[in-house]
Amino acid sequence: MKPSPLPGLFAMLLATAWALAVGVNLASAADHADAPFTSNDAAADLNDSFIFLDPNDNNYIVISMTVRGFIVPSEAVNQGIFDIAVMYRFQMENTGDPKPDLNIDVTFSPREVNTLAQIATIKMPDPRNKKKTLVLHAPATNSSLATTAPTQVVTTDAATDISFFAGEVDDPFFFDIPAFSRWTASVRAGAENRNELKRGRDSFAGYNTMSIALRMPVSYLRVKKTKPAATDPKVYHKVGLNVLTYRCGLSVNFKGRGTLVPPYRQVDRAATPAVNVALIPFSEKNAFNTGTPTQDADAKFAELIVATLIQLGADEEHIAKLANNAVFLGDYIRLDTELLNAGPMGGTNPEARFPNGRRLADDTVDITLTEINNGTTFGDSVDRSDIPPRDVFPFFGLSQQPRLPGVTEDNTRN
Repeated sequence: MKPSPLPGLFAMLLATAWALAVGVNLASAADHADAPFTSNDAAADLNDSFIFLDPNDNNYIVISMTVRGFIVPSEAVNQGIFDIAVMYRFQMENTGDPKPDLNIDVTFSPREVNTLAQIATIKMPDPRNKKKTLVLHAPATNSSLATTAPTQVVTTDAATDISFFAGEVDDPFFFDIPAFSRWTASVRAGAENRNELKRGRDSFAGYNTMSIALRMPVSYLRVKKTKPAATDPKVYHKVGLNVLTYRCGLSVNFKGRGTLVPPYRQVDRAATPAVNVALIPFSEKNAFNTGTPTQDADAKFAELIVATLIQLGADEEHIAKLANNAVFLGDYIRLDTELLNAGPMGGTNPEARFPNGRRLADDTVDITLTEINNGTTFGDSVDRSDIPPRDVFPFFGLSQQPRLPGVTEDNTRN
């Protein structure tokens, strides 16, 4: 494994970043629509990524992504659709370096009739023979305008024991966007006002998102080295996740039929939550989304990230910790597959929480803000999603549906 450049490179970056810090503009939204290009390409706009051991059986690992956020329930039929010109990728790292080791790619058939589900095609290295490609097909869960959420359709391949889900779900992310924006504005103005973070309003309550999830034996993704890396004795038990979207061209004929026009080009990526949204200046957000973990490890974005952390008040110890997780090893969410995950909603035991992987109920905003606050508890007063995650795969809460007659509360709390 390539050794971490700390402390030499970090010291150089820290010195440069001190000079940049006063000019950094902080972001004002969550990972949803986190850059100019993705905000105009909703179907390829990644929201969040998750990786955790199934608390019902720790021999299985769950990886998932959400995309196309802020779907209002009344638009499920028109917006609750996967784009046929987008490829959704789970990029895995299992050797402890920034280079990806395997990809799992998912594409979807057109939705031509609103009562028929799209069919997903999943391609990945065959766990029984890594020289071959495994191709699976599974239906997505069809979104609807009914008052009751549709049953989540899970397909399990008998030969490999891989389970798959795709469909519209309640957005599991919870965060107060305006409060965070107002707080960072007060920081930039030199008069920090933490009372801005006491609104306690979840900007994602009442909204849905599209999701893709897989559950598979841990052994399919974990690689055990004969000699563990000197810098991380447990790296051979760790699995890293980065999710990406790629878009190709689409030619539509006079009958409304679409033909894909390669090549695919990277649109977005999402691993450690809030890196792009909170730590990358606005002018570099598009570049970060089309970057790679290898570029992260080569410190392409490191000065910008460190400068923002300085402006937010983090000390050298916590800057180094945050930068090492999201920069010098490449931006992946890494999960120790030997650390027990237990509890409802996909897991709630504190020892297995983010940044050891990421579970749906993990309060990643508060955890990150506490690190930025140099270990002293700090948060945005939003502690859970409005619909709790479920206890079984795919763990996402059921989609929000149009309300019954006479119901005026729509859950949106902006």
